[in-house]
Amino acid sequence: MMNNHDQNSDQVYVKREKAARRASKEDQVIDGGGLSVGPAGTDHDDEKPSLPHTQQPIEDDNPDDPIVHEIPVFLAKSLAKQLYLLQYPVRPCRMSYDTSTVLSARVKPKQKKVEVTMALNTQCTNFDTSKAKQIALNVDGSDAAERSHQSNNQTDGEDPMTFPEAVMDRLVLSSTQAVPDTSRYAVGILDANEFHLTPLDAVLSLRPSFDYLDKSDKTAKSEGRLLGMDTEEEEDIPASGSDAKEMKAVTVRFAKGGKMDQERVGKLKEKSFEFQQKMAKQEPWTSVRYNHVKTEKWQKESQKMFCKNMDSEVSGLTLKTDEYLETLK
Repeated sequence: MMNNHDQNSDQVYVKREKAARRASKEDQVIDGGGLSVGPAGTDHDDEKPSLPHTQQPIEDDNPDDPIVHEIPVFLAKSLAKQLYLLQYPVRPCRMSYDTSTVLSARVKPKQKKVEVTMALNTQCTNFDTSKAKQIALNVDGSDAAERSHQSNNQTDGEDPMTFPEAVMDRLVLSSTQAVPDTSRYAVGILDANEFHLTPLDAVLSLRPSFDYLDKSDKTAKSEGRLLGMDTEEEEDIPASGSDAKEMKAVTVRFAKGGKMDQERVGKLKEKSFEFQQKMAKQEPWTSVRYNHVKTEKWQKESQKMFCKNMDSEVSGLTLKTDEYLETLK
């Protein structure tokens, strides 16, 4: 899970594992929106929880398929606008990132975009150090070694180095939205015969980013290492003389459409890749702190996935079972 350095900024918490078991109701003390746990008076884990006194048993309207057990459902809203579900479609499940070293993380809340920088194991026998140095040289330039020593005095106007250690020792995971609409998705926790649901704000797929290859091409052009580019550009220039005389001027006229056409063109423009990229670049990145699973901060934030106001009952659920299932389609 991740939380912002700035307490006033939006916080994004990423749920990646089963949440910690919730403390008993007598142990929970609400303090300024946080959750602290005090000494337990008695142990309630072995007691069978009962339904709240305001909740009546559901009327069984299907005798052929009787209800054998009822579980109360609670809606937790503490992380309703901050919970992201991260998926790793190109990573085998047996090779999770739970034990990997995270160097940095940043988010764009409006665009629902996440980037996580992972450290590579440079001590592995399969790691090619010479190739990693060559990639860093191609990306950051021939003066990468000198700039790495001056990184502490770097100004905001300078282009940050992709590999400050002059070796490719890190990998960036960039996200894309896996589900456009997450209004029907939630994360559920079943604990002590209580089912707590937290709505998801986004479902993201994280894959390795290769933006450093684009930067490598730009660096090669600026240093003049792409010698073949000049000859290709010269071939595209039309020859003078007879070929130039054959060129004729063409007059193009554009008819101005009505209001409906302008709105349609505007909507198509908003769906274009160029417009989406422009909007994504306009929103600045927000640096966040990455907290691994089973850490103290992770344990504390996981408690927010349990409903705090459990005494209030949601009214208006008067539909029968078949009618309620029909509304979910």
